[in-house]
Amino acid sequence: MFSLQKESSAMSGRRAFLGGLAAMGASFSLPARAAAVSPVARARMAFDAFVRAYWVEEKAYFRRHKGKAKPLDFWFSAHAWDMLIDADRLFRTARTKTMVRRFYDAFMRRHPDWRKNEFNDDILWWTIACTNAFAHTHECRYLQQARALFDHLAAREFDSTLGGGIWWKNSEHKSKNACANFPAVITACNLNVLTHERTYLDTARSLYDWGREKFFDLKTGAVYDNVNLEGRLTRWDFTYNVGTFIGSALRLHRATRKKQYIDDAMLAGRHFMKSLSRGGIVKPCGKGDGGAFHGVGFRYMAELARRSGEREVRAYIMRNAESAWTNRRASDDLVGEDWTRPPREDFDVEGQVANSALTTIILAASTR
Repeated sequence: MFSLQKESSAMSGRRAFLGGLAAMGASFSLPARAAAVSPVARARMAFDAFVRAYWVEEKAYFRRHKGKAKPLDFWFSAHAWDMLIDADRLFRTARTKTMVRRFYDAFMRRHPDWRKNEFNDDILWWTIACTNAFAHTHECRYLQQARALFDHLAAREFDSTLGGGIWWKNSEHKSKNACANFPAVITACNLNVLTHERTYLDTARSLYDWGREKFFDLKTGAVYDNVNLEGRLTRWDFTYNVGTFIGSALRLHRATRKKQYIDDAMLAGRHFMKSLSRGGIVKPCGKGDGGAFHGVGFRYMAELARRSGEREVRAYIMRNAESAWTNRRASDDLVGEDWTRPPREDFDVEGQVANSALTTIILAASTR
């Protein structure tokens, strides 16, 4: 999905974890109203606000812009569906159960052949969501879709150029990007667990080793964005790349019990909390593609909190969820790009931006 490489071409075309917070010099006090409701109640209110603003009932999709007809883009929709699965797992209502099924069916009607998408990361966000949906609902069609698409990519888009990894785009092979490589590791690990086929784990380990060598800074925990055919590394540093690296490492640690993986996840998590945050709250990453980054990042930070049991990580997630909800807009309860201040009344809060905050709020309620 993104890479400011994508944004540069996209702007003209398609789209533009465990050191304590004290060590960061963080000091943050929450307004009284943030503590007035439980995390689950807060998540329910945030979910209801999001649905009021973006859900199109008759077509079963979330819109990109409040009050307009256009649905969320392909890869934004994958994260919105993941959010719906999280919501159904937390709330367990007939409404959320139905929305999960209807959203997928409607997306399939609009996009019957996902292979036509030129961005391999876009496809992989959906394969991850499909494995999550199968684990939650046990509907075989989700697993079948994830497996078919991943096997398709593995046969065509993984190769030894630059030593390994997966290409960012299937329409042209010019760079290999963290945003495709680590989601591929996550999908392969999930498929290994769900199918008990060892080849998926072998693929995951190979991709992880290559991506770790190319993108992971062993000193800082940063996860850089992409490498081009000349071997030049682009050092953009985004929450979603750090997040998927953490998710990859945690899955491989679960599968192998190799200590390196949990150490990697911890180092990347420290980087997330320290360098990608200010005063204990994640820094804004704008609208457009950047608006979806934090929801991805916090998904895997929440996994790190659950797996590690570290109080600092859990506190960081809760602090961000509380700050986001506290700084919602008064008129419609939507959260914008900056989780330390409410968006202006005249500001267009895009659906993927609001979904990042909502995902974090739901995950905080599930991680408490």
